[in-house]
Amino acid sequence: MTLWAIISDVHSRGDRLARVLGDADSAGAERILSLGDVGSTSAIDLLDRAGATHVFGNWEASGLRGLPQPHRACVSAWPAYVKGSEFWAAHASPVWPDGLLIRGVVEYLRQNNLGWQDLFPPLQRSADARWAAFAELEDAHISAFFHGHTHTQETWQWQPGALPRSVETDQYVLEPDDSRWLIGVGSAGDPHDGNGACYALFDDKLLQVSLRRV
Repeated sequence: MTLWAIISDVHSRGDRLARVLGDADSAGAERILSLGDVGSTSAIDLLDRAGATHVFGNWEASGLRGLPQPHRACVSAWPAYVKGSEFWAAHASPVWPDGLLIRGVVEYLRQNNLGWQDLFPPLQRSADARWAAFAELEDAHISAFFHGHTHTQETWQWQPGALPRSVETDQYVLEPDDSRWLIGVGSAGDPHDGNGACYALFDDKLLQVSLRRV
């Protein structure tokens, strides 16, 4: 069993990130997963000292060339997503072009005449993006996907044959059925859905999710 603290969208607010990390430590979190848009080298350093695993967001992809060394080299190695047996996680969506690394994102958008929201869609506003995400999970037989980017804590559940439904609670267990879940962990640094620094705890054995605000 692993208790994960899943954090996103710090946006340079090291003070709020410190609150989140302190709360996660008090809750017994064993691993930290950061879903991108960290926003400053000092916040990256704070996450690294906590032993965080990183994926990149649109902030890192767009600003990679402006990062000083050695941070640029470190961020260049961050993947677009984490894919485990119990869950997947990425900054915005589980749908991602095969083989596209952070160094190639800007050129990929230019060559294909795409905007940033084509690669990083806001799942809370786009029903099409939610359906695409659910389809990706269904094809891979993965129950849960954690994401940031929306700056809101939100959960969508979908069972094949039914319509997706919004889950209106901050604590729940992923049901042991064929449901697929899209879980927005909120923003640690700049939440758009109220006060406090937001993140999620996930127990990958008990399949318990807790959306926290500190």
